[in-house]
Amino acid sequence: MPFAPGQGIKELEKLIVQHIPRDFLMACEDACFNGDEKGRMQATSFAAGHRPSAVGQNRHFFTNEAFFEALLAHGANPTPLRGTQVVIGQLGIFNVARVSVAGHKWASAFRRGSTRKLLSQFNVDIEQLYVQSDFFAATNEPVRGTIFIVGVVDGLDEAGNAQLTEVSLALPAPHMKSFLYTCKVSDFLSLYDQPDSVGQVDEAIPKLKNLSKKQTGNDQGNN
Repeated sequence: MPFAPGQGIKELEKLIVQHIPRDFLMACEDACFNGDEKGRMQATSFAAGHRPSAVGQNRHFFTNEAFFEALLAHGANPTPLRGTQVVIGQLGIFNVARVSVAGHKWASAFRRGSTRKLLSQFNVDIEQLYVQSDFFAATNEPVRGTIFIVGVVDGLDEAGNAQLTEVSLALPAPHMKSFLYTCKVSDFLSLYDQPDSVGQVDEAIPKLKNLSKKQTGNDQGNN
């Protein structure tokens, strides 16, 4: 049965805490900020007209490599690093991927690319049980879902280069027109210290059963 409004979000947070380790989220936050810093530093030698593109490309590659290592360290079986393709891992019931967003134009960034669209569709049961709150609708206990680590590029450094300002986690709605849940990683980490937080699962479900590594799409334009 769906949860009552308000209670559903709290239960969804518990579900995320159960399946996504605190240390992994901390590693993702570090990966995003370190990748951003390296990307901007490596781009300083380019001409001014090339520098914005160089910053974005470098940020993407440095962040993807660190994100891949974080997934690997937590047994998330990441898909291979390959150019601008989306890197995907799995922790518990959740597919985990990342995306960078220019400004706060989240919806448009998520709708780019077939892989993100496919991943978002796994949130159908989560939407119906925790967010939709339709007591007359049939619901299933979620056995699969998708979380994105979102790097928000909404600032400028001293050289005028686009700079990362925050890292959040987000569960997009299946239709990708809105979000079931968003929260800054720094704020979400406090939930692991709450007395009623549930213990994390010991065993993960089979990795990416319905999404083969050959299906991962292109992440070009979301550096």
